[in-house]
Amino acid sequence: MPALTFAEIKSRVAAHLKVAVDADDFDIKSAKLEELQGFWKIDVEFKKPKAMFSETALLIIDARTGEVKEFRRGY
Repeated sequence: MPALTFAEIKSRVAAHLKVAVDADDFDIKSAKLEELQGFWKIDVEFKKPKAMFSETALLIIDARTGEVKEFRRGY
């Protein structure tokens, strides 16, 4: 099974951020596909509704299934 594309991962990140922190507004600051390990490493900056300041998070996402392997808020 091939790795998910960047566009597919961006869609998954949006869904995971909505569930984890109720954020719809986010920017991907960096994204790297670690092909040998089989995951995407993604740094995001997001803003929750009605929040004054942005926050950051790190997501490690399985490159084939799109499931979150790790989520670190404030990373």
